[in-house]
Amino acid sequence: MADLPQAQVLAGGTDLLVDIDTGLRQARHVVSVSRITELRQIEQSDSKVSIGAACTAKEIQSSPLIRRHFPEITDMVPHFASPQIRARATVGGNICSAVACGDFPVILTALQAEIEVVSRRGRRIIPLKDFITGSRETVRKADEILTRILVPLKPSSAAACYLKFKRRASNSLAVASVASFVDIQNGICREARIVLGAVAPYPLSSQKAASALVGKRVEDNAIEQAASLARDDAKPITDVRGTEAYRRELVYVLTKHALKCSLERLKGQR
Repeated sequence: MADLPQAQVLAGGTDLLVDIDTGLRQARHVVSVSRITELRQIEQSDSKVSIGAACTAKEIQSSPLIRRHFPEITDMVPHFASPQIRARATVGGNICSAVACGDFPVILTALQAEIEVVSRRGRRIIPLKDFITGSRETVRKADEILTRILVPLKPSSAAACYLKFKRRASNSLAVASVASFVDIQNGICREARIVLGAVAPYPLSSQKAASALVGKRVEDNAIEQAASLARDDAKPITDVRGTEAYRRELVYVLTKHALKCSLERLKGQR
């Protein structure tokens, strides 16, 4: 990557090859990483699970480690594109493409994931919330490749959920999406995260919505307040998939459902 000007990294190719064909991205060289076995591993180390950047959505869905520790990711994958795309598209590609409607960045941000990027100059660990800076923009340098996603294990008192609304049942991009995370101890919310997708140029953490839950019992009134604040925090646009007002209402509804989903999942863990 350092030696080749205007090079692009190829993993699954489901975004990159389409973008090159349509002129959204330029590539004088394409460097495939699909045969680097170290980028296809999912391992647990200490308090984190490491997901290789070249792991496909299908591989992540079938991983026993992911199913055991992050059922919210396992449940998300069937809503990620079509079966054919899931067999090729990689988690690293979905993150590095940095499109507003991406699925993996939203739930992984809610889980406080970090990413590792590598170049000849060394390795950098970057919080995912700081990696995507705008539509199709990241802090990755031209000579760096994303190698791993590091996801901290949740405490037994915590649960998460990812929901999205799409215009048709399958193979459709998110009109809006919400990921929720709650840590509840002795009936009181000790920590909360609400991350919004497809309503800003990057996964948008709604700090106001999360703060409305902390220190309280996560019941109907608190959920209603958090959903309203998330709706206010959203920064949607109007496009062919939905209007700004419609997306705001989707955020409100999805936030309520995501929080209730997290609570139900937490009950099932106990």
